[in-house]
Amino acid sequence: MTAAANAGPAIEADVIVVGGGGAGLACAVTAAGNGAKTMLLEKNPKLGGTTWLSIGSITAANTRFQKKKGIRDTPDEHFEDMALFCGPDAHKDNLELRRILVDNVPDTLEWLMSLGMRFFGPMPEPPHRKPRMHNVLPNSRSYIYHLSREAKRVGVDIRQNARAEKPLLDN
Repeated sequence: MTAAANAGPAIEADVIVVGGGGAGLACAVTAAGNGAKTMLLEKNPKLGGTTWLSIGSITAANTRFQKKKGIRDTPDEHFEDMALFCGPDAHKDNLELRRILVDNVPDTLEWLMSLGMRFFGPMPEPPHRKPRMHNVLPNSRSYIYHLSREAKRVGVDIRQNARAEKPLLDN
């Protein structure tokens, strides 16, 4: 793929990530960590996206924090409880994506902690039947701080003030 950053010359990359919030940074870190030449384009002058503005919690089952407090929980129970958020619209939920989320979020929490993030919890989060909300300390900006630090460490080419308008795909 190629990208024209700030109307400059085309730049080659294996992976181009558009958006420098938590999800974009995590994607870029993973791609670069697996050997891909990775570029991240963020339209704003600073990284953060909506993650910067979020509460900073992550809901997960079967975590070390739950176990330490004697809370027995499973991804299957988490899967069931997620339907409670949707109420009568639960039938519209994408069950495959919900399954991917609940099965992988405990490992995601561990990965985030391996980058230096600290969490408090679990806290109750009704209508969940068990405490599953883990809050990042000191606030949601910790995600951006730690993920951007890791992105730089693994060689992600981060371009800020770089709006993606017309991606060009080569083959």
